[in-house]
Amino acid sequence: MLELIGRASAQTLPTFRFVNQNVSIQTVVVNALQWMLVIVAAIAVVYLVYGGFSYITAGGDAEKATKGRTVIINAVIGIVIILLAYTIVTWVSSLTRAIG
Repeated sequence: MLELIGRASAQTLPTFRFVNQNVSIQTVVVNALQWMLVIVAAIAVVYLVYGGFSYITAGGDAEKATKGRTVIINAVIGIVIILLAYTIVTWVSSLTRAIG
């Protein structure tokens, strides 16, 4: 039993390779942009839910209802812009891969 513990503790930590040597800088940039857009889209959806909650719980208060409606409209506009940006990044990436 002690022999097993000695071998287990003698193991070295694995080395982490953050960037594969065969990956181009274009692939790294495209992946980073796509991940950022996904994260921002998730935040926009949370913002949309917040606006919907604010609008529903306004309770007849016109000012709160207007604020909730404005948040919903801004969130939808943001989601559309994010989706367009994601589409453009993916399209440009596929064009550059086809060319080179």
